[in-house]
This record gives sequence, structure tokens and C-alpha cells, in this order.
Amino acid sequence: MSRFAPDGQRMIVATAGHIDHGKTSLVKALTDIDTDSLAEEKRRGMSIDLGFAHAEIGVSPQGEPLTLGFVDVPGHERFVRNMLAGVAAIDLALLVVAADDGVMPQTREHLSILSLLGVPRCAVALTKVDRVAPERLAQARREVADLLDTAYAAAPLFPLVATDPGDAGVLALRQHLAGEAARLAARSLSGHFRLVVDRSFALAGAGRIVTGAVLSGRVQIGDELVLSPHGISAKVRSLQVGKQRTERALAGQRCAINLAGVDLKRRDPVRGDWLLAPAAHAPTDRLDVQLRVLASESRPLPSRQMLQLHIGAAAVNARVAALAGWDAAPGSSGLAQLVLESPVAALHGDRFVLRDPSISRTLAGGQVVDPFGPARGRDRPARVLQLAALALPEPAQALAALLAAEPGGVDLVRFALTRNLRDDEADALIRAQSVQRVPGSVWGLSVGHWRALRDRLCEALARWHADQPDLSGVAATVLAPGLRTVLLRAALDSLVQAGTVRRDGLRYRLAGHSAELSEADAGLLARVARCLAPAGLRPPIVGELATLLGLPQPALVEFLGRAHRLGHLVRVAPNRFYLPPTVAELARHARELATESADGGVDAAAYRDRTGIGRNLAVQVLEFLDREGLTRFDGIRHRPVD
Repeated sequence: MSRFAPDGQRMIVATAGHIDHGKTSLVKALTDIDTDSLAEEKRRGMSIDLGFAHAEIGVSPQGEPLTLGFVDVPGHERFVRNMLAGVAAIDLALLVVAADDGVMPQTREHLSILSLLGVPRCAVALTKVDRVAPERLAQARREVADLLDTAYAAAPLFPLVATDPGDAGVLALRQHLAGEAARLAARSLSGHFRLVVDRSFALAGAGRIVTGAVLSGRVQIGDELVLSPHGISAKVRSLQVGKQRTERALAGQRCAINLAGVDLKRRDPVRGDWLLAPAAHAPTDRLDVQLRVLASESRPLPSRQMLQLHIGAAAVNARVAALAGWDAAPGSSGLAQLVLESPVAALHGDRFVLRDPSISRTLAGGQVVDPFGPARGRDRPARVLQLAALALPEPAQALAALLAAEPGGVDLVRFALTRNLRDDEADALIRAQSVQRVPGSVWGLSVGHWRALRDRLCEALARWHADQPDLSGVAATVLAPGLRTVLLRAALDSLVQAGTVRRDGLRYRLAGHSAELSEADAGLLARVARCLAPAGLRPPIVGELATLLGLPQPALVEFLGRAHRLGHLVRVAPNRFYLPPTVAELARHARELATESADGGVDAAAYRDRTGIGRNLAVQVLEFLDREGLTRFDGIRHRPVD
């Protein structure tokens, strides 16, 4: 046998059902592995914690072995939390019902949980058929059929004796599972690697081991990972799938990962953590979700009561805020925001369950729509429209709908993270959608919205020229107040490149517009320009300029103010005026310094050294750039806007 395991195992099966209905015995019959590994489980004859097993069950269409991973969950109602930790990433639920007892309370709750979690397929094992009369067996079949009618009506049922590996029903079930596994063998490996940690332990001579189900992507020896939500870095030292060493693990497999890294000394991984590719690490404590309340509830879901959220293998406290006027009535579905007491590493599509810990009952469940819900404006009509777009199942559908609904643009980086798209996957999706990417930013617009924005800016410039014909141009922020600065400037730059708009320093005008000066003012402006241009970034102050021109200072001040209002000069400081192209150069130096600095900011000392204009003038220039909206001061540093 090869030293390393092949990639055949691509399906995870979890048992579900009432205590003492034969879940553990059935897993042993299918795998020859006893999942009750705890001494307490042996003594009491019942599962307390999760158990794990695996078995080769067939051959894939590609000729590779199909090895199923089994998660055996406890059936006692006191251990539902443990049960939930094992069903985060399962492909098929194996509902176990004893023919003598029939459908019991935990049977119903487990099935409700599986339905809320969106487990796609289910099979039913009707156990202990050798202990009942035909009449009772027929009645048990009817009970199961009635139970499955609401969620898994098409689920096949296998009467069997769970303690006998050679039983005809066990063999038929095994064949069915092999067929399901073969169908999933070619599943997609898209997205960043994500694994839900359900066990963590130290092994002498090896170090820290974690096990769990791979939700998406792949991992291989040597990969750098992040333990989330804590942000602890670790490296993959070795891997196992089943009992075999392997060089990589894939979505749909259960695996054990031997981790290495000095940061692991800060905190041991525990059940409920996520192990992720670094690009997928984005802890969040506000989840916008699609939520369904169980029809069995007697009242609407409480809005302020602290509930327990089960997501992945984690359990955290959370409160529910219904959105868009939804009343959260029993049996209904709607949008809601979950506000968590501690962060989780959830992404779009992750399933969850809400329980009331005070009465140990499952209330509701659903799917994450946007893992980065806003703290403010979560119920605005525009936000509800966003969520309707984000809820669409396919990334291409969701992005198209979001672009159509957002004339102000879509954060493409955030969208890709939300959908767990790798860079190459996101780029391909954006190209297919013909998205207009805004240079130097994370934003993208639909082609239609981009054209409309450019047209709107041209119309605004035309109105400005009609109202202020004597002004040469207008500041960008005046044209479209409230629009993101990065979008505004990108659209104006594209119009400048097209020749439709001209830029003079920080002001913009239509290409056909020019403000007419009187002959005397035009002559004086030319004389002023001849004095300012050679001085570069440090033009003379007003008094010095008056001396150079041989003019009375009050008359020069009146002219300079008029030239500033008309856009021919720019007052950067009370006693210092610049030519518009020189002002653009001042802004360029600030942007370049910010790009070169470690924290993306600029201070007066660095700006003084770069430009050579002296500290006092450097302070005045940076304050001017703040006023113009090109930078903002955070109390310590000046940072470019957007």
C-alpha cells in the first residue's frame, strides 16, 4: 500500500437519532471501528462525545478508493451541544430509528437540526428489526414516513440489524452510501481552505494535533494557516486522512493536522475554532442571516433574549434582531442580524442553529448571508436590497444583482472574502461580469452605473459653468457631495483622459469652457505667474510678491483673492498663493510619501524633508490638503482619503 493516502474520501456521514437506537453499533458494523472511545462511554453504554470512524466503501469513477468519514453523535438530549459540533460539514445524515421504540423526542430534534442546517441528503436506518413483530415494524415504518414528510420525504429507508455486519440491510445501506460517495467524488475544490476544529490534543513527540472536517479548498504539508478567530499562525507539519498519512487533504474529507509554530504557545486550539488559509481569516461578531423559526414553537423568536448560536463546531451567545418588518413567527422565514458576544470565523453559506439554553430546545436555524453585518443602518431599505442580492446562491448571480442595486459601487475585495473566493476565482468572476474596476481601489461598478456617473459629472459641470461663467473651474467635491472620493476622482480622471474635462490643479472644467479675464487682469496674472513659476513649491509670500511686481500690497491682495475665486490661483496659506499645477504637485508628494510609509500616513517632518519647503509651510500645506478632502488628519498623521 502507498505510504500516502489517495484523494478518494470525499464524503462525510453523521449519525443522528435518539439514545440507545443503535447509532454506534451501526457505525461499527459499517467500519469495524468502535467510536465509543471514552471509559465513561464504555461504562454507561452510551455515547457522550463525538466519535469518528472511516471505511473504504467502493471505488470512484476515476478508479480511486472511496473512503467515507463517519461522525457518530451522542443521542441523549443533555449532549445535543456535542451533537451539533459534529454536523458542521456533513454531506449525508444517517438517521437511526429503533423499530421497537419508533420515533422519539431526540429523533425529532435531531431531524429538525439537520433540516435547519441544510444537510442535503438523508438515509434512514430502521434498527432492531429482529426484535419486533411484523405489525410493529410496519407501524415504525409509518412513523418514520410521517416524520420525514416535512424535510426528507425521499430519504431511503433500510430495515436492518445494526449489530450484524453481514445483515442484508447493512449491506444494502453500505451499497447506497458507496453510490452517494461516488456521486460526490468530483466535488469542487474552490475557495480558500477552511476546517472546523472538533478535537485538539497534544501527542508526545509530535506536538499539537487538531482534527475536523474540511469545509472548502485544500491543504498540504508546509502550508501556513491561521487559527481563527484568534489570529494565531501555524504551519502544517504532517497530515492524515483516516489512518493514512497524506500529502494533502481536500474538501469533503475529515483529516488530522499536526501543527507547528511558536504562536501556538499563546493558546491551544479548542473545539469550535477554525483553521483557515490566511486570506480567509476575518473574525466577525455580526452576522446578517436568512433565518427559519421551527413551526413547533408556540411564540415568535425572542428579539432581546440571549440565545446560543451553534455554527461550525462553536457555540457562542447571540441576540437576534429581525429585519425588514419580519415578525419571526413560528414556521416563518426572514432576514435577521445576529449580534454575537464573541467573534466567529463564519462566511456566506455557513449553516447554524439557535437554541434556548435555559430550556435546552432548538428554536431556529438558517444560513449566513453576509458575515460582516453593519452596526448601523442594518434595516435601511437599501441594506435590505443588498441582502436580497447577497442571498442569491451562485456568486455570479449575487454579484450581478449587487452591481445592479449599487450605483455607488461594490467592494469587490469584501465580496470575494464573503464568498470565500480565491484571487484567481474572483478575477475570473469579475471579468465575466464586465465590471468597471475603479483604479487604485477595491470598488467596482456595473458598466451602466459607470457611464451614468460620468454623464452626471458632465451635467454638473455644465450647470456650474452656467451659474458661474466667470469661474475657470470647480473643486471635485462640490460636483457630487456624498459620493465616495475615490469613485469621484476616478470618474473625473477618466473624463480628463477622454478629453471631455480639463483639470487645472485641483479644479475641473469642461474642455470647452474658459473664464474670460479683463485685459488688465490677464496681464497682471501673467506677471504673477512669471514670479511664481520659478519659485516652485515655495512661492514668495504676498509682501515679497508685491515688492517683485512693484505694486501696492492692498491692491495685489485684492487681485490675488479675485484670481483665487476664479480658479486661476490657489490660496494654500493666508499669505501664499500657488499656480494650480504646482498645487497638484504638492498633493502628489503627499500621496507618494503615504505610499512609502509603513503605516500609510504623512507627518510634517517627512513632508518638509521631501519637498524642502520648511516646517511651517509644510504644516500649512498639509492642513490645506486636509481642507480640500485629499487627506485627513487622525490626530497624529495625515492620510490620503480612500
